Amino acid sequence: IRSAPPGPPQRIDGYTIGAIPNIDGPGPHGGEVHPDGDEFLYVVSGKMELILDDGDERAVGVETTVLLRSGDAYVVPRGVWHRLEPVEPSYLIHVTPGPNGGHRPRYSAQD
Repeated sequence: IRSAPPGPPQRIDGYTIGAIPNIDGPGPHGGEVHPDGDEFLYVVSGKMELILDDGDERAVGVETTVLLRSGDAYVVPRGVWHRLEPVEPSYLIHVTPGPNGGHRPRYSAQD
């Protein structure tokens, strides 16, 4: 494991591979999508909710929540909007396809 230099993520055969050792608090966005391929998620430790939805870039659709615990893996299908929310501090490994994709901004409770 090595630190990544500033700038766009480095890709290996079209994928970004990342390890996030201390996820705690709200996620960085209100959802993301990967049209180039499936995304692999692996929870090394902790507990996270994976929220899948059938909406689009502008609107959240019907949501399905999957609880991921230490040792669980999940493959998010290509084109499915999703986000992760930690239930407790967590360590996550992801293999994310690219370079295309989208994300929604995180909205506050006041929006």
